[in-house]
Amino acid sequence: MTQNKRNRAHGAAVHAPAEEAHVFDSPSPGAVAATKTPSVPPRASSALARAVQVLRLFVGLVVVVAASAAVAFSVHRYALTTPRFALRDVELSGQKRLARPEIERLAGVERGKNLFTFDSQKAVNGLLTNPWIRSAKVTRVLPGSLKLEIEEREARALALLGDKLFLLTPDGEPFKPVAAEDPIDLPVVTGVSAGDLARNREGARERLRTGIDILTAYERLELSRVHKAQEVSLAPSGEATLTIGKTGIALELGQGPFAQKLAMAGRVIAELSRKKGSPAVVFLDNRAHPERVVVRMR
Repeated sequence: MTQNKRNRAHGAAVHAPAEEAHVFDSPSPGAVAATKTPSVPPRASSALARAVQVLRLFVGLVVVVAASAAVAFSVHRYALTTPRFALRDVELSGQKRLARPEIERLAGVERGKNLFTFDSQKAVNGLLTNPWIRSAKVTRVLPGSLKLEIEEREARALALLGDKLFLLTPDGEPFKPVAAEDPIDLPVVTGVSAGDLARNREGARERLRTGIDILTAYERLELSRVHKAQEVSLAPSGEATLTIGKTGIALELGQGPFAQKLAMAGRVIAELSRKKGSPAVVFLDNRAHPERVVVRMR
């Protein structure tokens, strides 16, 4: 039997066309699930964790600062209101001429006042308004004390500036006009005017210091015990005259060095005293022969 006959006898066979399957035409279940829940990249997750950590730290810091501020406020309020810190004692040092009540008044001392409300700098400024006070230091000593340390100026001589007398410090600084309560039993330095101070203060002070140096050198001599220094007159040329004793013996010193000339004057006057002589003027200003001394007797 031929092939066609066999096919008709058993029915015709149908051949389906061949199909190729591609993996991307039908996504797997796992792939479909991945598209529904996207994953977070590792870097983004780490940054988020850090942000949360920083936020927690910031919140904690705010809480700590707020609590500290509340505690500080409470402590501050307590310190300003408690009687424990009321001013009771004042320790004072360095005063020689000024009395305690005056010093405490200048410093603004109020016993019973809270020590933390006391302005130390204001107290220092108040103390320095008195020309006798050269420097001042104010210290709180808890719980209820105050320490005042002052340094007073020393009046070494008087200076006649214009028609007014001023007190002079050892370095030649005129620090206050002479008042009724001030010492006046001091030698006087003349020859420097108020105008000299206004025009050239440092130069005028240098001349006044020269006068102080002459007084200091003279007071080292035994002669100063007998004849007290009365006045130092300074000339613009640098020459000086020292007047000593109740009778007013004039020592014409000329220009420096002065200590050597004063020592010579001491020997001459001591010798004349032994001979009962009374000099009026002792000339020690010979520039050509500084070793020569000429005396004019009374």
